[in-house]
Amino acid sequence: MADERILRKVKIEGGYLRFSSAHFITYGGKCERLHGHNYGVLVEIEGTLNEDNLVFDFTVLKRLTREICQKLNHRFLLPVRNPHLQLAATPETWEIQFQAKRYVFPRSDVVELPIDNSTAECLAEYICAELTTMLDQYDISHLHTIMVGVEEAPTQMAYYRRSLPRSRE
Repeated sequence: MADERILRKVKIEGGYLRFSSAHFITYGGKCERLHGHNYGVLVEIEGTLNEDNLVFDFTVLKRLTREICQKLNHRFLLPVRNPHLQLAATPETWEIQFQAKRYVFPRSDVVELPIDNSTAECLAEYICAELTTMLDQYDISHLHTIMVGVEEAPTQMAYYRRSLPRSRE
């Protein structure tokens, strides 16, 4: 059993891994009312131990995740790939329309996200993709998976899990 690979996991959550944002989602031909959440973020990374006997440095993972949370904090989350929204941008504003509903936001209050809808599921996938890109600057050859959870209420959390690229093996 000398070649048995033992996988381990590190997890970060709570503390500054939060953001407060406004959004609405479209579903079933409808559009929710504009509202907000105090979101919480959880990240798990699974892999084997590196030469320092770490899966990954907690402080680095928290810092990277916190940077993403800060980008989303106190903003309106705009899913620019949502096929049900008509979007018009000017240098100063975003105009968003869904059927008879029309919103105009200052551009500085909006974060444009490359997602189809601002659901917790899509936000978890977005944050995971951002983290995966940021992790490229580190040796992640021994890591296997990353999972991100986004909590929009104490009893509601959505998760997104994916394999990490193993290009540095």
